[in-house]
Amino acid sequence: MKKFKYSRRELLKQMGLFSLGLGLSTNRLIGSGLSATEILGDEQDITYNHYFGDVHNHNAIGYAKGSLRRSFEIAENQRLDFYALTPHAHWHDIEKYEGAIEEKWYHGFEVTKDRWPDVLSIVREFHKPGQFITFPAYEWHSSSMGDYHLLFPNENPVLYLANSLSELQDFVRRSGAIMIPHHPANIQGRRGANFEMRDPKLAPLLEVYSEWGNAVSDRGPYPYIRHSPGGRWTQNTLQYRLSQGDRFGIIASTDDHLGKPGAYSQGLAVVLAKDLSRESIFDAFWNRRTYAVTGDRILLDVTLNGKMMGQEIDFIRERKIAVDVTGWDQVNMVEVVKNNRVIYRDFPVDRPNSQESWNKPVIIWFEYGWGPWADLNMATVTDWDIQFDLENGILESVQPAFRAGPFEELHRDQMLDQHTQGIRLKSFTARRQEFEDQAQKGIALKISGGPETKLGIKTTSPTEKSWEFTLGELCESNQVLLTGRFPKETALLHRPVFEENYKTKFEFVDQDEGHKTTWYYVRVTQANRQFAWSSPIWVDAG
Repeated sequence: MKKFKYSRRELLKQMGLFSLGLGLSTNRLIGSGLSATEILGDEQDITYNHYFGDVHNHNAIGYAKGSLRRSFEIAENQRLDFYALTPHAHWHDIEKYEGAIEEKWYHGFEVTKDRWPDVLSIVREFHKPGQFITFPAYEWHSSSMGDYHLLFPNENPVLYLANSLSELQDFVRRSGAIMIPHHPANIQGRRGANFEMRDPKLAPLLEVYSEWGNAVSDRGPYPYIRHSPGGRWTQNTLQYRLSQGDRFGIIASTDDHLGKPGAYSQGLAVVLAKDLSRESIFDAFWNRRTYAVTGDRILLDVTLNGKMMGQEIDFIRERKIAVDVTGWDQVNMVEVVKNNRVIYRDFPVDRPNSQESWNKPVIIWFEYGWGPWADLNMATVTDWDIQFDLENGILESVQPAFRAGPFEELHRDQMLDQHTQGIRLKSFTARRQEFEDQAQKGIALKISGGPETKLGIKTTSPTEKSWEFTLGELCESNQVLLTGRFPKETALLHRPVFEENYKTKFEFVDQDEGHKTTWYYVRVTQANRQFAWSSPIWVDAG
């Protein structure tokens, strides 16, 4: 994981502790569950790592699909760092609807109550500090107040079914949980967030992206198109709420209802945390060291005069902004947004490549899953077994891109036998239950090599086929790989992406007279329609 270092002195100053006689054992920045002594330790530097997870996801515990164990197995197979299943638990102001559809929700809530001990048991079973972190969690609905999911730092929370937001907040305050509003851009009264009633000490984060779409603004990519309440309401988008003085860290998570944690393109939460533990991840949540990605595990660091994302800063006229981005595809644009207006753009896509570009790893995408079309009643589930092998090259790392569909209880997407010369992929696809009309899954390979490096691909399913290309050949053209006669499945091996075009780092100075509070955040746009948004940094008025 990429690391971010903070000096001990700087962190003390940030926390308001670099002064006389403050009690380090109880002070918090925004509400961290860690004491300052625990945060600082004995080191001169604090090292923050990037960890990726899904903290809003559903299965048949509630009213979605998929078994309990399947979800946790998939979360591990997706190589998530942390995961929270959020069973549908309660809807205090549900009404009677046409066709008695409310009975579906009532039944789901009863399932959650009955199976809550099983949920806690499997959370404990899969929790592996330093490898894979799990949290107990559940979801609370409200037509008038909006939906929240609650994450708990301990393993045995009560399933508390509050009948008002104030009652829920009292419970969260007592339990040490964190509450996160999601799909906020619904209009109020249709399960959109009621921000006037939000307690920022209990809800410091906002889920701005999920399978619902993108709630950063009402004109951004990924509109709300999949669920019943309607499109994005301007007054509940992130940009509008920031303009009204609200302060949030931001995350994304899937809210997937096919039991597929980490479903590609449906959202992931990213934290900057000291280590992979519940305590450190909760500390990142409370302190808003978080950002949102749609799917690709983009590394993003932003500082303003050395302060990290999520921080609040006293007025200063000169603001040195530093941005560091490493993507998983060609980065078309990195934008710095100030008070909802772009003030700086960087275009990695425009940087030329040369022979020296081969001195750094390249990224090659392999996508698969074109085939018989559902609209012609031809869709079938196809199993894939694929071996990738390198000659005169090194496989540095991989990123999965496994989409939610098709739902199959017994199937799994798996990356197996990874080593420096290759990896095996077992997967399945079908042209149904598509997200954003895309059934294709994929894997990104980060490879160190040269134009002579050979990449071999061999399938034993859906058919026995083999191909071999040099990276130099792939620079000239991508390759469409046919597994058989039409309408048999097809795969696509993409052209390499060089580091000049997937990585960037820049600094600039913005000056402001301090007539009003300002906030800054960063937006990353990749060529494959994957995005990242940082949490804001605020500078108070002078």
